[in-house]
Amino acid sequence: MLTFTLDTNCIIALDEKRPEAAHLQSLIAAHDAGNADVGLVAISASERQKKGGPLEDFRHFEQRLASLGLDRLVLLPPMFYWDLGFWDQALWADDEKEALELKIHSVLFPNIDFLWSVFCQARGVDQNSHEARWRNAKCDVQALWTHIHHHRDVFVTSDMNFHHAGKKPQLIQLGAGRIESPQTAISLV
Repeated sequence: MLTFTLDTNCIIALDEKRPEAAHLQSLIAAHDAGNADVGLVAISASERQKKGGPLEDFRHFEQRLASLGLDRLVLLPPMFYWDLGFWDQALWADDEKEALELKIHSVLFPNIDFLWSVFCQARGVDQNSHEARWRNAKCDVQALWTHIHHHRDVFVTSDMNFHHAGKKPQLIQLGAGRIESPQTAISLV
């Protein structure tokens, strides 16, 4: 049985009933039938929310998942980052984990500084702010890192940055397995 990891865009698609939501619902139905193992990345709780800012409490994210009928899917923890992740929903990193994260970041976001402090210094941004561009990049990197770290088979996303012809092969070489859109992911079940 294949394992599938849904990124934040999949949750948004389901929440907003976007066209790809039907494909995602089919994938979740396959999970319920025991024909697929579908999981979510816990870093999705750290993305900017509908109301504009990050969540202060992970329980709010769990409530959102429950309202979408996604609370039965496994939540895969990312690396812990202070002021980005949630204490009980993250893993401590070591040099090997950090090296993989840097490689993923270099492929996906070569023009965004890897470290928050460097990003802020280069742009004159206050380090106490929640700069959306850097945060979004870090969450995207952590979503794929989480997928790879947990040895999942198929990363499901509608984010074209992951599907970019020059990037996708490099990400697969780093251990991503397959990177599929919701439309193509369901065909694998």
